[in-house]
This record gives sequence, C-alpha cells and structure tokens, in this order.
Amino acid sequence: MTQAAALKYMKRVDTREIPYGTNEIRGFLVVRNEKLRLPSTLRHHRSLGVRRFFALDNGSTDGTLDYLCGEPDVHVFSTSSSYAESNYGLTWTNELLNAFGSGHWTLTIDADEQFIFPHYEGITLPQFCGFLDSIGAEAVPCLLLDMYPGVAIRDATHDLTRPLLETCNYFDHAPYRMHRTNLCPYFEISGGVRERMFTQNRAQFRPPTISKVPLVRWKRGMQFISSTHYLSEVNLAPILATLLHFKFLSDFHNRAQTEVARGEHFENAREYCVYLQMCRENEGTMLLCDQSSKFKDSAQLVGLGLMTSPKLYEDWAQATRAPHTPVRELAQVS
Repeated sequence: MTQAAALKYMKRVDTREIPYGTNEIRGFLVVRNEKLRLPSTLRHHRSLGVRRFFALDNGSTDGTLDYLCGEPDVHVFSTSSSYAESNYGLTWTNELLNAFGSGHWTLTIDADEQFIFPHYEGITLPQFCGFLDSIGAEAVPCLLLDMYPGVAIRDATHDLTRPLLETCNYFDHAPYRMHRTNLCPYFEISGGVRERMFTQNRAQFRPPTISKVPLVRWKRGMQFISSTHYLSEVNLAPILATLLHFKFLSDFHNRAQTEVARGEHFENAREYCVYLQMCRENEGTMLLCDQSSKFKDSAQLVGLGLMTSPKLYEDWAQATRAPHTPVRELAQVS
C-alpha cells in the first residue's frame, strides 16, 4: 500500500510524483479559505528553502483549492470532515507528517504564519537545519508574534502579489511571559497584542498560547499534541525562533463572523467570539499602542528578547552568512 493510499481521513487531489530518498525540507499546512494569505506565505517559505508542500484543504469556498492545485510544488489533499472532530486539524496534520515527513526537516504552519530565525536574512533554511543536525537538535521552538497594521484593521487591504509584512508590519514588543509546562517544549509563552485585546474585551478565559514548535526533524510515530504548541519528546535547539502571525487583515470581521457561526474552533470558537464582539463594538479598531514596534529584522527581535541566539549559533552564523544578503520576501520591507 502506498503512503497516499494509507491516509484515512483525506483524499489526494493532485497527481504529482512525490520523490523519496531526498533531504528536502517539507512544509505542511491545513487550510480553509486562505487564498488571501497563501501566496505570500508560500513565497516566503520557498525563499527560505522549503522545497515541497503538503496542503490539506478543509472545504474552502474562496478558490483556495484551485489555487493550491495550480502550484507545482504543492501536493494537495482535501477533506469535508469536521475540523473540530479531527482534534482541530491535529489528526490530519499528524497523519500527513507520518506519511510524508518522516526523515525530513518539516515545517508545520498555518496559512497566516511565516517562520523566521536569527540571521534568516543571510542564511538559508537548509543551512540552518544543517547546523541543527550538527548539534543533535531535532526541533526549534518559536514565539508566535502577532503582526498588525498601522491603520484600522478594516482598512488593512492586502495585495496578493506583495509580502504580508507590507500590510501588517507592527507588533507588541512587550510584555511577554514564559510559563513552565510538563509537555515538550516544557514551556509556553503568553502576552502580546491578543492578550491585550482579550483583557480590553473582558474575556472570561485565558488568552491564546503564543508559542509553537513548527520546525521538526520528523520521525514516524511522532505526534503533535495540541496544535503545534506541544509535541512528542525531542531534543530541542537552544534557539527561540519566531512565527510571524498575520491574522489582522481587512477580512478579519467577516472571518470572525464565519467562524462563530461554524463553531468548529476550540471551545465552540470562543476566541472568535471575542474578536466578533470587538469588531461590533468598534468597527474602526486600531491596534497601535505605546508597546507597538515596527518590524525591522531578526536582529531587532533578538535585541528585544523575542528571539534567542546562543553564542555557538552566532559564531557559526557569522562564519556561514552569505557575503551578499539574498532577497527574501520579508526583507523587501523598508
């Protein structure tokens, strides 16, 4: 039985050959109605060095499925099953990773997430993963850094041909807190703009966890346990990277309405209920505040303590860094 035939909860849409025995870095996504964000997200990760993507579409109605089928480096799957009943997509994600990620460095992301790491501007992802292999690391934890526009959310209209970071280039530089946990990576991070929003809107539950472990050298039998916040025990790199998170575009209000009506996200979409309340109370919501900073580069995040880069890595990076910085999608922002 082929790997594709062994998949239980989805059907293969494309017919492209999937090579075996390669060392390519592979990206994995579960998506629904993400045509606005996917072009930038795929371009960014291609520029880093992701060579192949595995995308599962869960009933998109905005042309996402057709778009993915037109991308030559994307293997496309689909399912009409319940997102909530799949443990919020985790069953599907683990199944894809075990079928097509084993033996590879894998990057598991949402369509609105873009992975960066210290010195990503001049070091490719294959080079970075080579360093991780050299120190015996199997995964890299990340801060999920919520990005937002310098205008009202409703006015953050995104051009699909441009980087998402041109549309949303601000973030909260503080406060953030790290809490110890019993599950790998043994910590979780809270804080940032969504915590600020949830406090202002008097949410009766804890704001979202904003730490994930998206980059993993996958072995068959591994599993993510709660989204990509926690996973099976692995050797963690002594580096904190970043997932830039692009939720706050002009479609934010409509997406909140849709997800509240569907009720397919965690706890009957309680997070989206807060967003919808916020939009209804203030249609012109702006997120800029005294804690806002405009994104510059990875060195800025290291300086703010939002990335960590140990001396071992810094020494390696300085010796490896390309003499001429390559053009990256994110680096196009002035």
